[in-house]
Amino acid sequence: MSDTPAQNQPNQPNGQPPYQQPPFQPGGQPPYQQQPAGQPPFQPSSPPPQQSRGRRVLIAVVGIVVAVIVAVLVRQGFNAAFGESKQDIVNEGVKQIREQSDLPKQVDSVTTWTGVSAEDGTIHYRYTVQADPSQLDETALHDSVLQQLCATTETKKLLDRDIAMRYSYGFDGSSKKVDMTFTKADC
Repeated sequence: MSDTPAQNQPNQPNGQPPYQQPPFQPGGQPPYQQQPAGQPPFQPSSPPPQQSRGRRVLIAVVGIVVAVIVAVLVRQGFNAAFGESKQDIVNEGVKQIREQSDLPKQVDSVTTWTGVSAEDGTIHYRYTVQADPSQLDETALHDSVLQQLCATTETKKLLDRDIAMRYSYGFDGSSKKVDMTFTKADC
């Protein structure tokens, strides 16, 4: 009886001959192994192709554009659900007032409307008065402005939306100022 490598090694527990490794093939290639019928032989996978720099930049730009569009849509959704913010209304109101008014504007014989600006939730009107401030009855001025604000539909709507109206009066030749702020609670 001749000794072959398979005969010198003990059988596996199930009675089959021990596993034998196929012979080494030159060139570092894995040995060809029989595949079950219908399956292709082993083929090494190639590394994934590298994306070009231009393609990566394009993907990043598209991602940023999508993020900006989503942010705009979210803001529009909030505006639609909750309405414009108070500051947006103030800014738009001041813009319209400036477009419709040629400032400075003479209001009466002693009062000049000099400006309007948007502040935090407030429309601020500025006036210059050409009179002696000691002759001014601040209570009468306050009551007159308040009556006008509450009687005017547009300003009443703004006050009802919790937008304040501020009036500042400066006097020519004096450092005295009168500053009044009105809210919806005043009407």
